[in-house]
This record gives sequence, structure tokens and C-alpha cells, in this order.
Amino acid sequence: AILKAGGAYVPIDPEFPAERIQFILEDCGADFVLTESKVASPGASAELIDFDQAIAGGTDAISNVNLNAGHLAYIIYTSGTTGRPKGVMIEHRQVHHLVESLQQTVYQSESQTLRMALLAPFHFDASVKQIFASLLLGQTLYIVPKKTVTNGAALAEYYRRHGIEATDGTPAHLQMLIAAGDLTGLKLKHLLIGGEGLSSVVADKLLTLFKEAGAVPRLTNVYGPTETCVDASVHPVHPDSSVQSAYVPIGKALGNNRLYILDQKGRLQPEGVAGELYIAGDGVGRGYLNLPELTAEKFSKDPFVPGDSMYRTGDLARWL
Repeated sequence: AILKAGGAYVPIDPEFPAERIQFILEDCGADFVLTESKVASPGASAELIDFDQAIAGGTDAISNVNLNAGHLAYIIYTSGTTGRPKGVMIEHRQVHHLVESLQQTVYQSESQTLRMALLAPFHFDASVKQIFASLLLGQTLYIVPKKTVTNGAALAEYYRRHGIEATDGTPAHLQMLIAAGDLTGLKLKHLLIGGEGLSSVVADKLLTLFKEAGAVPRLTNVYGPTETCVDASVHPVHPDSSVQSAYVPIGKALGNNRLYILDQKGRLQPEGVAGELYIAGDGVGRGYLNLPELTAEKFSKDPFVPGDSMYRTGDLARWL
């Protein structure tokens, strides 16, 4: 509804400290705060809209809004190294690229809609791929209760009861499912894991449990900073992979993204030589809100593709 009205959404957890909420609202210059009556007023100058009242007294009529792919879709605030939140600006085109690329790369064999579970809180960027996959691809979205997300047995039972076929998660969620032990009756076809390094041992244990249960989902390791619209690379995990390492690789660039490994002078590194990872292509966001110096530092022109930009991750990587 926010996007259809021509706006960009800024997710804020009501449980954030009051100072953080106040900073975000002031920094982004929010015109409206869409909330619920049970949530305390943030004390902002923006107009408050009670969601329940708006639905009850609203209308289905929507005026035509002149939007294009370059318009802002959302701003997600992340905690910087200084402790001051910074707003990452993502446009419609980056979101579309993410969803379309995941459809072609991960869900490619699926002609029917999937029952998809959302584990990530809506103020985390990982929620974007699940929410917009349901909106753009017609998937059925199940929002997993917070208390279930942190309990492996309860999570497995939730997947079982609702016939969940696709879900996101972190390596910690895999550890919880392994601890739960019983994965029989699950209908999972796709598991997308990101947020931190995925141990090869953990991945192998989980796939073994699923094999014993009679149905092995497609496990995909995903990597990407918030600044590059959630996922910038993907790697399908296979138990018989020829790549032997303590951690599962982050894989190849997703969709129209490009991965560069550069030395301190901006030169491409050969295979096996470590360097800093840069991400370029259609997933790179607009930059940081109200932080031009930091934007200039982290987002720069792509020296290899004229007219494009690239993001400096600060992560070390090497080609295998």
C-alpha cells in the first residue's frame, strides 16, 4: 500500500530504544507513521495513521501515481561502526532485480506458487526477499511467530503443520533444526541461508538429517550486504561438492550483479589471491541517506563498466 501510494517505507521495530526511533524518524523526515493503537506514540512530528482505523474507514480507490524503477522503495537503518544508525536507500529496480534473480536462480524449477515462511524481522533486509517474492511472484507468505523462530522443535513443527516449502534463515536456525532432530514430514524444497558464515559441517549434518527423513531440500548459501539489496551472491550446497573448506563459499554473483576482488590499488586479483570484495551491477543501492561523505567512500564508479557503480564491502575474499 505504501509503495502503491508513491511512498517509500522505513521499517521501525516498536521495541527499539526511544532515542533510536526518534533519530530514524527525524533523519528520514518521515511524513507519516503507520502504526497500531496498541503501540505507543513515538512522539514524532509526522502524522500518525492507525492501521486498524485506516483499514476500517478506508477505500480501495487508488489514484494513479507516476512511479518508475528509480524511485525509492525503502530505507533500512543499520548500526554503523560509530553506533549511529545509517539509512540505506534501495530503489524499486534493485528489489525487482533481487526477486527476479532468485526466481530464475533458486526457484527456477517451480511453476506453481510456494508456501514461504518469513523468519527475519521486517526491519531486517532479509525480510525483503520473502515479502516481495509473495507480492511479485504470487507466493503464499507465512509470518513465523517470534517465539517459534528461536525454538528448533517448534520451528520444525511449524514448517510441518503449514506445509512450508521455502524459507530463509541463518546458520543459527540450521543449528536449531539439527538439535530438534526429527525432520520427518517436512515439505521444504528450498532453504536460503545467510547473515553469517555457513559451516560446512553444519550444512552436511542438516542435509544428512533431511536425507534420513526422506526429503532433501535445495540448500542455498546467500551473501550480501544491506547496501546491495539483500543477496548479491548465491551458492548451492551439495554434500558431494569438490570444494573442501571449513565454510561454504559465498558462490557466484546473483543475477546481473558482478563480484570483483581487488587489491589496494584497485587491480583485479588472480585466482587464489585474497583481496577486498566489491559488488557491482543491478543490485547496488542508491547510497546512505544524509551521509554524502560515507556514500562517496563506500559507493564509487565501476572502473570496469562505464556508467555503473560498485559497493565496497570491506570483506576479504578470494576466487577458488
